[in-house]
Amino acid sequence: MVSQSHFRQLAHLITVGDICSPFIATFDAQRLVAEVFEEWGVELCGERLDPMDQIALVEGNQKIRGWVGFDMLDSGKTISDCMERIAPDTIMTADTTLMEAAAAFSKTQHPFFFVLRGNHFVGWVSYRDLHKPPLRLCLFALLINIERMLLDAVSLSPGESLAWLSKGRLNKAKKIYARRNYRDNREGKPFDSLLLECTTMADKLAIAGKVTSIKDSVPSLTQRKFRGAVERLRNEIAHPGSEERSSSLLTREKLWPFIEWAERTQSELENFLNQAKMGGVF
Repeated sequence: MVSQSHFRQLAHLITVGDICSPFIATFDAQRLVAEVFEEWGVELCGERLDPMDQIALVEGNQKIRGWVGFDMLDSGKTISDCMERIAPDTIMTADTTLMEAAAAFSKTQHPFFFVLRGNHFVGWVSYRDLHKPPLRLCLFALLINIERMLLDAVSLSPGESLAWLSKGRLNKAKKIYARRNYRDNREGKPFDSLLLECTTMADKLAIAGKVTSIKDSVPSLTQRKFRGAVERLRNEIAHPGSEERSSSLLTREKLWPFIEWAERTQSELENFLNQAKMGGVF
């Protein structure tokens, strides 16, 4: 049986309570929108926060009555006239793990969930919050481990593996080989195993998908729609740009299926390598 992945172990240590966004404020339900509008947009947000990216709770008789967004404020009314009730299916407990949150977002169109700790709402979590550093680092660990396993797999038959590379991709690997100052063999050529280390993750995925012994044991590699996202996703996490770019690594509909595919691929690669060690592959 394959042991639980490091990704899943890490992702279970981080909860929604660790990444959720705080409410901008809690307003009395009877307050006038006009005064709340100015307080929200000027005093509470200032120049550092976008008022449209904030949510406030609405309180009445010392109880939370609902919530309101900045775009919901309607001049001439009270906060209670503009608020919405908090629906039970939009509540998530603070101890919900990142894995569970990712799965939840893939199954609903709710723009966000309210985070409840005990009897108190402590914040709200949107899909964008999932792309804060904690989950990105967990995903990076998962992808790096898959790349390591792919290298181990294609290195079992280095000559055959390199033969599947196009001339252009092989030349790129040789350039990296030279930059790393790797030594040549007695014939003055790169060592096959070291040259494989100089290939990209996309190269390793392509090779593994063509070597018969690997592709037969790792059927997940045939799912090209996920394979194409692997290297791009890894590079975007390793070299993040603006918050907007980082938060669009994968759409909410694709994130959870991608995680499932990556974990399945990792498990199949682990089984394949274990079999290889026992002499059952080559």
